Parts: sequence; C-alpha cells; structure tokens
Amino acid sequence: MKVLVIGLGSIAQKHIHVLREIVPEVAIYALRSSRPALPHEKVIDLYDWETIDRYDFHFVLICSPSSLHLDHITKIAKLNIPIMVEKPLFISLEQIRDFEKRDTSGSLIYVACNFRFHPLLAFIKDFLKKDKSKINEVNAYCGSYLPDWRPDHDYRKVYSSIKEFGGGVHLDLIHEPDYLVYLFGMPTHALNTGRKVSSLQIDSCDSSVSLFQYPDFQAHIVLNYFRRDTKRTLEIVREKDTFLLDFIEGKIHDLTSGKLLFKDKEQSVYTTYKKQMEFFLKCIENDTIPMNRTAEAVKILKLVL
Repeated sequence: MKVLVIGLGSIAQKHIHVLREIVPEVAIYALRSSRPALPHEKVIDLYDWETIDRYDFHFVLICSPSSLHLDHITKIAKLNIPIMVEKPLFISLEQIRDFEKRDTSGSLIYVACNFRFHPLLAFIKDFLKKDKSKINEVNAYCGSYLPDWRPDHDYRKVYSSIKEFGGGVHLDLIHEPDYLVYLFGMPTHALNTGRKVSSLQIDSCDSSVSLFQYPDFQAHIVLNYFRRDTKRTLEIVREKDTFLLDFIEGKIHDLTSGKLLFKDKEQSVYTTYKKQMEFFLKCIENDTIPMNRTAEAVKILKLVL
C-alpha cells in the first residue's frame, strides 16, 4: 500500500503512526513544498504535483493548513484517488461557495474528525439509542490555553493564532459542534458569536459561543483558547437524569444518581485516530460512502461560520 501525505505536521504524524500499526508494510510518500525539506523517518519525499498519478496511491491524506484544503482537494479529486482531509474542511463561506461550484462527485472524500471515535461518545450514543428519556438541554464546553498546545513553538506564529490561515477557536475546536451533529443530527437553527477577548497576542477568534436549536431542546457550545485549567465536557440534561462526560478524566457520570456509568481505560488520543483510520480503510475496501463526507462537513461548517 502506498499513501501520499500533504502537510507533514504533528497531526499528519499521528495519522502515519496509526497507519503503520494497522498496515506495517505501508509506504508513506510526502508532497513537500521546499527542496531540500526536513527529512522524516521512512517517508519518501516528492516535490512535483505532476508525478502523483504515477504512483497508484491507495489514498491521499491532506493535513495541510486549512486555508489550502480547497486547492489540494481539487487537484487530488481530478485523479480519482480517495481522500482523507483533516478538519476543518475550509475556513470561510467564500471557500464553501467556491467548492460547491466544483465537481468532486466521483471522489471518495472523508473529513477527519477523530473525536467521533472517542470511547465516551461511542458509549453515550449507544446508551441514548436504548434509553430514550426526553432531553431538555445539552451543554458542550472546551477551554484550554493556546500557548500550552505546542510548548516548543511560539504560539503567536502557529496557524491557530492567524485568522488568514484558518485559525480561530471556532474552527480549531469544531469537534464540539461536529460531535453534537453526530449524536443528535443537524439542528433546525443555529446562532453563534465569536471574537477576541483575551490578552493573547493573536488576531484570530479566541472565544466562541453557539446555540444549536433542536425540535425539543437546545444545545449550547462554549469554546475558548484562554482557559489555564483545561476543561472539556459534555452535559446532557434529561427529564429523569443528568449525564456529565468528562473528556479529560475519561469518565461519564450520572449526576442524578451519583453513579459512574463508564470509564475509558486507555485514555489515549491515538485510540481515536486508529479507529478512524480503520474506518476509512474499510470504506475504501468496501467502496462505501463514509460518514462526514464533504456534504455533511459543509453543513456543519455553515452552522459555525
């Protein structure tokens, strides 16, 4: 198996790590933007778009800056090679409109949101299917301190801090709105506001608040870049109970009874990446349409943007 990677940053390294666990003999190629580029172990460098179709790639993994996704997807889609593209799919409504004018209908494209494969979400999704007590309110929260994300880098120079590169907490942490759609479907209406409120030296949005309206309940999403004590939770308030999913602790509690419903024993982010890669490889093998293809990802992006 040959796989091409576009954008060889930290996220790409996670995908490569799990791919090598699943398919040890995989050959990894990387399309590099400069010659010579910094070498990576067992990665074969390519420098020319025109040579891609010669290698019979099993799929292409796009992990380039989000602002470049539109161009990269368009070029690869012409070659009819399956694509896994990192979230967010695009960074603006203008890019969405541009994409919708282009023909990529013949391509298998999956937008990677590894959080959909989180054990806590898998448990609660199955639980809510079986126990259908009415939901009255949902609260999703994710707050952390941007400079701590990549301690070996100047946070002011990473893409998250730069609006034109696709930075902004509403896009960086699109996992929250994405998993709400995964659990509950598309909302009937959405409202959101985002802005820069902290003293972080960035020009992107560091605070975002969204409201998803469903027929029988409302979901609130609060995201930020400035919280020193990291918190990532999902609260589901039902008629008869309240569930709290704590993604940092890896636990689900029933706050009404005080019981621990579920504990993630592994608590490794690589588990979500591995399950996601296995899912995508199975879609290619069986020629099946993946969840979170571009049509769904675009709808979620429109809710956020």
